[in-house]
Amino acid sequence: MRLYAIGILLTLTISQTMAQQKYTLKQCIDYSLKNHLSNQVYQNNVEIANQQGREALAGYLPQVAGTATFDYNIKRQTTIIPAGAFSPSETRLQFGQPFLTNPVIQADQVIFDQSLLYGIQANKPNKEISELSLKQNQETLIYNTTAAYIEATIYAERIRILATNEDKYKDLLAIKKLQLDKGVATEVDYNRILVTYKNIVAEKTLAETNRELALNKLKDAMGMTLQETITINDSLNYDRLIPTSDISQFDVTQLYSYKINVEKIHLQEIDVKRKKAAFMPTLNGYARYGAQSYSAHFSTAFDRWFDYSTIGLRLNVPIFSGFRRDSQLKQSQLKLANDKQNFIINNNTLQLQAQNANTQLKKSYNDVANNKENLALAQEVFDITNLQYQKGTGTLTDLLNAEYSLKEAQNNYITSMLNLLSSTLNNEKANGTLISFAQKL
Repeated sequence: MRLYAIGILLTLTISQTMAQQKYTLKQCIDYSLKNHLSNQVYQNNVEIANQQGREALAGYLPQVAGTATFDYNIKRQTTIIPAGAFSPSETRLQFGQPFLTNPVIQADQVIFDQSLLYGIQANKPNKEISELSLKQNQETLIYNTTAAYIEATIYAERIRILATNEDKYKDLLAIKKLQLDKGVATEVDYNRILVTYKNIVAEKTLAETNRELALNKLKDAMGMTLQETITINDSLNYDRLIPTSDISQFDVTQLYSYKINVEKIHLQEIDVKRKKAAFMPTLNGYARYGAQSYSAHFSTAFDRWFDYSTIGLRLNVPIFSGFRRDSQLKQSQLKLANDKQNFIINNNTLQLQAQNANTQLKKSYNDVANNKENLALAQEVFDITNLQYQKGTGTLTDLLNAEYSLKEAQNNYITSMLNLLSSTLNNEKANGTLISFAQKL
């Protein structure tokens, strides 16, 4: 019983330790890359591509099959020999026996089939697409996890600021209540401070709710169940996250989207060649070995066997297919033309996204710098106004106006910081550097 209690205590301690662990951004990303279910889906796609390669290669390897038949000829066919061949009148004959057993084993080998050869060539781009898609999914996981983490962290920062404001106005409200009780303050002044205090409390409650929602979004991005508990490190090293904005380093050929589209075009070019190869003859070799047993009675159906063997070549020359092959070829050629046009369109879009992301990042830099300066000025004005109010040389209206300006400056700063981090993330995504970005955290 004592050991059982110790075991429960140890389990609870471990669970509490895990629950109290604070995940950094890098730990969240590592968890996502390891545990998100989509990883297994894309890994399975890689294996599917490998198996498709084996399947294509199998078409040029020997194919061996065995068959066996057992026939009971209830009524055998009659063959008629015309009159004059062996006798003046026609002769009717029935060949064979009622019971016939025929096991056969046959090996077929493709000697020449150009379409199969092109199918084998398609293995390489097909595998490459599946492996690139796996990497692209990792980028998506990093992006979604980082975006959710940033959102939760920004809400934590907002809660911290609102908590500080709440404490300030809670103290101010207590002072004003004493003044009201002594008759040196009006009830209107007290109510104005009370309204501001309640507004701050309401904003803080909303921010706490939004942070919980952001944490749920983070758990989903990481591949955690919503029932699990997660605690994150609310502080971020912003300077380390934000890279230098330099559009000149952008190289569209390094993006996974670009590489995947290149391989898709390559794959479609091979498909066009396969459709053309369907007009070419094919040559196959085969070898057959079998045996037959004939009997007039079932009891002796397997007593006497006569074996036989055959080797040969089979040449198939396509002549006319009702325009089916020609239609398939034209469809494949048109799809290739579309892929090439879409390739150009997609590249222009990727370059546009990179340019816009870089422009937005530069703007976000400036916004944060300006809002940080405005926040410092608003804080200074509020501190001076608050001091004047405490000394009786300032009015409550001045204090509330200064507080409103400070709160607005705080909101603008937090919003600009969120925009800067989001712009940084979008810039990394547009440049195809999310994986290296995660590795440097």
